[in-house]
Amino acid sequence: MASPRTQFYHPAAVIDAALKGLERCIRRAEGVGLVVGQPGTGKSLLLLKLTEQVRDDFDVALLTGASICTRRALWQSILAAIGEPYKGIDETDLRIAVVERIRGLAATGSGLVILVDEAHTLPTRLIEELRLLTNIPTPMPAVHIVLAGTLRLDEMLGASRMASLAQRIAVRGYLESLDHTETLAYLRSQVAAAGLTWDKLFEAGSDDAVYRATEGVPRLVNQLCDQALVLVAESNRLVTPADIATAWCEIQRLPAPAGLEPIATTSTRDDESTTVAFDDDFGGGNGLGVIEFGAGDEPVAELHRLVEAEPADPWSGPDVELVFGSSSDPFEELFADEERVVERYVMNGPDDFHGRRHVNSREGQSMGRVLASIGCDTADRPTMAQHAEAVATHHEESVTSSDDAESSVSMTIADEGDMDDADMVVIEEDVHEGSSEAASPVFSVRPSDYRSLFTRLRRGDR
Repeated sequence: MASPRTQFYHPAAVIDAALKGLERCIRRAEGVGLVVGQPGTGKSLLLLKLTEQVRDDFDVALLTGASICTRRALWQSILAAIGEPYKGIDETDLRIAVVERIRGLAATGSGLVILVDEAHTLPTRLIEELRLLTNIPTPMPAVHIVLAGTLRLDEMLGASRMASLAQRIAVRGYLESLDHTETLAYLRSQVAAAGLTWDKLFEAGSDDAVYRATEGVPRLVNQLCDQALVLVAESNRLVTPADIATAWCEIQRLPAPAGLEPIATTSTRDDESTTVAFDDDFGGGNGLGVIEFGAGDEPVAELHRLVEAEPADPWSGPDVELVFGSSSDPFEELFADEERVVERYVMNGPDDFHGRRHVNSREGQSMGRVLASIGCDTADRPTMAQHAEAVATHHEESVTSSDDAESSVSMTIADEGDMDDADMVVIEEDVHEGSSEAASPVFSVRPSDYRSLFTRLRRGDR
């Protein structure tokens, strides 16, 4: 079967040493256990076997890292595995429930064993959460963690941010493919576990063929032998090395390894044309849809010649530009119904305040320099009275004949009840000479008038 079953456990040297080391690590509370191996080498089977051997003395939570992506899911998975309620509880209470269960187990001399399969798919923040569980104060260490994954897990634990967990690793088990001798022993133990005998099912040399094809990966060994038995089931004969090669081609869709020849099969497609079809979703059906080679040998021979030719220089040849869809904004539809928020103080110009009273002055350019020099940080902003004094003082010191001034200052007095705009000052450009618009009237203004103006602005008077 695709999923591992402990009754078919074969105590090969590497996996059996890892099993014994992890069990010792748990029972002696040595620290965190680590199992690293390529796919198909028996990591999941090892965790299942470890669960069977320690479940009488500990609560065991066997988790799959690929199905856990949040802290809430982590606590729920642990509680569900040990038979505790986990539905309809918020994250904080879930973690408290896990901690309380750990303390209860520690009081009885037991503990919680957390086994994580596919741990390389677990986010590092969740691995850190598991490490923090080992810091729960109990008379004896009551949390025992075993992580199993591919070589990527070993790389993750080598990062500097995972140093605290890496220092707690007491046992490391590295699972490898079986060698030739172990592969032959594994084949016979699996057949014996099914109540049969190897020599009554397979011809001599079939075991060597299995090893050459699978290179000793237990999962591939299981699949290959099962497929070979299916091929000969109706013919009621023994499996031959040729059947092993044929089965390999069936399940892997790859050529048989060197030295193995699959059983020849007749083909009725010698005189038929060969068609290569492409999915033509782009370009509205205007692109290349089907390439068809005739029944003759010349197109096929030409295709083989091109495939076997030396690879061309990737930097030579024509430039190719790929264009997809139209030039419109691809995100336009996503935000078509969104409400647009406009900042109330963003202005397009002084016309936004055309409904308010304006005070114009030809000395606006010098006043603008004074206002700009005051600064706009809220913490350092002077009071309105200080603004008025600064402007008035500058006005007294400035040259009165500012005929070449190109801008004026427009002071907007806010309406009563709209105090948010009470301190707004808008600097607007004068109408250039020669403009068709009528020139604004110019009045003589004294420094005391400015003081009075800013005082009224500060009080919000009209």
